[in-house]
Amino acid sequence: MRSFYYQHLLPTGQLKSGIEKLAFDNPDSARLYMERRSKVTVVKLVMMPAWTTYFLDFMRRFFSPPMNREEQVDFFHNLAVMQRSGIPIVDAMEELASEDSNKPTRKIASEVLESLRSGASLSESLDRHSDDIPVTARHLVEIGESSGNLDRTLMDAANHLKRIGRILKDTKRVMIYPVFVFLSIFLAALFWIVYVIPNIADLFRQMKVELPAITRWVLEFSEGFSANLLWVAVILVVVWLVFLRLKHRSQRFRYRYHQLLLKLPVSKVLIKSSSLAFITEYLSLLISSGISIVESLAILERSVKNEVYREKIRKVHEGVSKGNSLSSEIRAQNAFPGFVARMISVGEQSGNLDQQLSYLAEEYRERLDHVVATISEIIKPLVMLLAGALFILMIVALFLPIYQLIGQVN
Repeated sequence: MRSFYYQHLLPTGQLKSGIEKLAFDNPDSARLYMERRSKVTVVKLVMMPAWTTYFLDFMRRFFSPPMNREEQVDFFHNLAVMQRSGIPIVDAMEELASEDSNKPTRKIASEVLESLRSGASLSESLDRHSDDIPVTARHLVEIGESSGNLDRTLMDAANHLKRIGRILKDTKRVMIYPVFVFLSIFLAALFWIVYVIPNIADLFRQMKVELPAITRWVLEFSEGFSANLLWVAVILVVVWLVFLRLKHRSQRFRYRYHQLLLKLPVSKVLIKSSSLAFITEYLSLLISSGISIVESLAILERSVKNEVYREKIRKVHEGVSKGNSLSSEIRAQNAFPGFVARMISVGEQSGNLDQQLSYLAEEYRERLDHVVATISEIIKPLVMLLAGALFILMIVALFLPIYQLIGQVN
């Protein structure tokens, strides 16, 4: 995504300017997209430097936080209810832009309302807010506009975001306890290494105590770490920034990173369950909305965040485009369990593929709940064992010389 400064000539004759993020790397493509999307004349379009995108994102999140998951669900749910009641989309958006809404919703609704009044469709207006509105919801809105079932797809988007929010919340809940404990262990170890151990080392030197090998190793490590603490902090910060930049800019790096996560014991189970729940549910929503399997797979490929599963979906999409069945292509990919292909095959033969995918999504959501509960119980003793091992190491390394000294005195 790059930031573009634009000036539009509106049908009313007014000149509108602003900054917008678009998924283009050259101004010509961005110009064609903006003119086709908004039906306006682009008077001026300048692609801003890449660093400005990060700066603008930071400033935007600092001064104007994006909608959270609950606010997104309420946004689409309220739109769906008003659409089913026969309220025009412009009037519904005016209601969401009123003072009764919270600040993030009011801001998005006001900008979408302005775009609607300029002649853009709801899906085109929401595309301008890719940081606030997930791509899955935007696709469902576009499907609803083209099929004439906007109220249904808006409600589907709300329910989908609610379920995805639950999946993300469950996944994060698993990591809260170990992250908190590991952070506590790290801070405690840092305090011992930087402050406690150097003082004990001075005491040992003054008393000329003969130190065991494990104590000498701990003291040498503490002295080296304390002497280079600033460099260690700088290196860690640089490594973290490089990691974030590579993860954001390099598709190959993201693929290797996601591939590694799918090999680690805990993250493997979590990512596999959550990804399969998302894929089956979203594919079910697309097919039930009347979208062909080929087009549904193309939309799903753009929506999946995990690069490994995105690559698998891409291969499935290519195979189905050639005339192969969805179940045979799913079976050819090692990332999907065998019973997923069997249920999809049953759905293809019986003509209720969307229902079978919905059953699979519900099954994987239940599995994720079970996995979250199980992993939480497994991680707790593992973390305690790690903390205990570190504590024993410190005790043995630092107090063993003291006991030897007491024995010599006696």
